[in-house]
Amino acid sequence: VSLWTKLIRNKTAVEYLFNAESYHFNYQFENRLAKPIQLYPGDEFATRCIYNTMNKNEGGERTRDEMCLHFVTYYPRMDDLSVCFTMNTVQSLQDIINSSAPFDYFAAKKWFLDLKWTPESSKQWQEYYNKAPRLSVFARAGQFETEPLDAVPKYQDFEPVQCQKQISTNNNAAFVYQKAFSFLSIFIVLILIV
Repeated sequence: VSLWTKLIRNKTAVEYLFNAESYHFNYQFENRLAKPIQLYPGDEFATRCIYNTMNKNEGGERTRDEMCLHFVTYYPRMDDLSVCFTMNTVQSLQDIINSSAPFDYFAAKKWFLDLKWTPESSKQWQEYYNKAPRLSVFARAGQFETEPLDAVPKYQDFEPVQCQKQISTNNNAAFVYQKAFSFLSIFIVLILIV
């Protein structure tokens, strides 16, 4: 999994708050920013996770499944705010799975597990997530409140950075270094044993 979170201000990416090429939920660490940032009304966070699911047949809510969460700590504390997240509306989910019955979590989960994924259905779901109405969910003093949001906002992203590193085509040097390191490691272990 790779994971990043960007700060979006005035519909433009301002900076990465976190950017990890390799991320594992069970090996988390606190990533403090080099310098504090000021957040303003209207600022947004954009978080993206990229998975390699070639060895999986289903997802889920467990950490080893396709779950993407990013916890953000801030100060000073806002009055009694204990949680804040966004989610797609239940109605938008019922619309895409073609259900008019009252929402049933277990029935929806079974529906997802029975879904046969194809390139076409993957595109359909990505479009759904990009366009579905969302809710901002937050809790103050133990009371949950929601506010409607539009679809995932669009923003001007960073310009791609071209790789400046020269790629060596001489694998022989890497082989020699690897063998020398192995030899030295064995030599040091033998000295420590004797």
